[in-house]
Amino acid sequence: MQLIRYRPAAPLDRYVEWFWWSHRDQPQDHEEYMLPSGRAHLVFLLHDQPVVCAPGAAGKPLAGTRSVVHGPQSGYFRAAAKPAGAAVGVSFRPGAAGALLGAPLEEFADRHVGLEAIWGSRASVLRQRLMGAAGPPEVFRILASGLGARIHRPLLMHPAIEHALASRSAAGTAPAAVASLQRASGYSPRHFIGLFRAAVGLAPKHYTRIRRFNAAVSSLAAVDGPALSEIAAMHGYADQSHLTREFREFAGVTPARYAPEDRGRPLHHRNPHQAPGPRT
Repeated sequence: MQLIRYRPAAPLDRYVEWFWWSHRDQPQDHEEYMLPSGRAHLVFLLHDQPVVCAPGAAGKPLAGTRSVVHGPQSGYFRAAAKPAGAAVGVSFRPGAAGALLGAPLEEFADRHVGLEAIWGSRASVLRQRLMGAAGPPEVFRILASGLGARIHRPLLMHPAIEHALASRSAAGTAPAAVASLQRASGYSPRHFIGLFRAAVGLAPKHYTRIRRFNAAVSSLAAVDGPALSEIAAMHGYADQSHLTREFREFAGVTPARYAPEDRGRPLHHRNPHQAPGPRT
């Protein structure tokens, strides 16, 4: 599979982490578990084959075509084997997607919504332009133009939440750090949580758990990465068992059975017929 990522220029860089373009010459022959990232994503399929996904272990399958918004997920979802062809996507910055989608992000949490239901015919027009692009550079220019015209100023992130997200790294990744961010905001816990859900789509403690899990997954996916006990300590887990419990919840597997699609995409877990060897 070919994959190209591109970081847009200002002002879109405030809202978008990256655009991506991918192409498969052959159909994929296995299912993937898509692990939660705390972000919203937008995907345009530049082919006519459906892509089927389902939340968790026993969720009802949904077939997506054309373009779809993947809201912030509280856990993993399963994606069936993908067909050959090209796809284009947008990975939004945490809390920033609502200003481009035109609604508070909590409305998209744990949902996969066709973009036409949000943007109407503009979604189809944008997809047709993307399908007619000569290559990835033109694709990214079209995306930047189409998304730039959709910024909803009244739905920009609340300053208190923007500050909390920017301060998260300094405050640490442990869910307990959320209390200090709430106090610094000057709002009551209930008001702060409501503002956070509207912007990010998830409750602040759950979001922080997911971001800590993401950091642990990246360490686990690294070539010759540290042992599980070291990863647990490195990312603020109480012990290796704590990390394993979080892994089961967010990935549907234990760390020993985790198999990244490739090292550059650690949140794409390949569901193999045979599990990899144990990680100690």
